[in-house]
Amino acid sequence: MGMMEPRGDETDDVLVRRAQGSERAAFDCLAARYRGMVRAMAFIRTRDDEAAEDLAQEALAKAWEKLPALQEPGAFRGWLQAITINACRNWSRGRQWPASLDELPEPPPDPAPGLLDGLLARERRALWRRALLEIPEANRLPLIMHVRGGQSYEEIARQLDVPVTTIEGRIHRARLQLRRLLRDDAAELLGEPRRYWQGED
Repeated sequence: MGMMEPRGDETDDVLVRRAQGSERAAFDCLAARYRGMVRAMAFIRTRDDEAAEDLAQEALAKAWEKLPALQEPGAFRGWLQAITINACRNWSRGRQWPASLDELPEPPPDPAPGLLDGLLARERRALWRRALLEIPEANRLPLIMHVRGGQSYEEIARQLDVPVTTIEGRIHRARLQLRRLLRDDAAELLGEPRRYWQGED
């Protein structure tokens, strides 16, 4: 008799042990469970949708490669978060653009419009990043998972292993915090209509 297909409701440690036994389907269940979280973490650190998607793929591929070495299967979520953070750090070190306009040693005498626009966009992304980093991790991660990843409160609650009501409260607080820090720019950062944010107090 062949192996039973893994179920989406199996615990992390059960799925990890099955995946460590070379059951790729079990790892695919884990990847589906945590992909939104991984992508949100990458977006928080890169402010770039395409980079976040690439880094999510990279982190999950690295997790599959290194899974046999994970000694505590129940610690999978935190272990995957560490892999994601490391991938983001490597990505940041490889970037060639200056972090801000102030880092240019001397501006070119007649900068091309495309270069100037790119630097200004970079400056805005740096502002967004600083604002997000002022929001507690417990609040900003579910916010990004919801508004950028399109995940429901129920899905986020399962991934972060907290009650749905906790996620509702955290996302509400994160919105208010971001609104105070960025005003109308908060809508652009999160890809939402400005009229939505104008109703927030």
